[in-house]
Amino acid sequence: HIQMAIAEQKKNTPSLELLEVWHHQIIEARIYKAENKIPDAQNEIELAIADIETFVAKTEQRQEVFNETKQPVQQSNSKEQKQKDTDNQLSLF
Repeated sequence: HIQMAIAEQKKNTPSLELLEVWHHQIIEARIYKAENKIPDAQNEIELAIADIETFVAKTEQRQEVFNETKQPVQQSNSKEQKQKDTDNQLSLF
């Protein structure tokens, strides 16, 4: 719009006509994009892959944390089980 105003002030008709053509092309392209639901990002697949990779990485981190919190409980349970086994074995004598 600024370029159109400058072209009008300088009475540069060819530039004004060219800017008018470009303006119409932009409007037509936006209408075409909206009607055909064309995404803004040309690399939409790359964005989807990045989202999946992020999800997988977070899932792996959560699994690691879960396993770390689970192991001490299992170890303490196994220690208790060993103590009970030892007590049971000693009771036989």
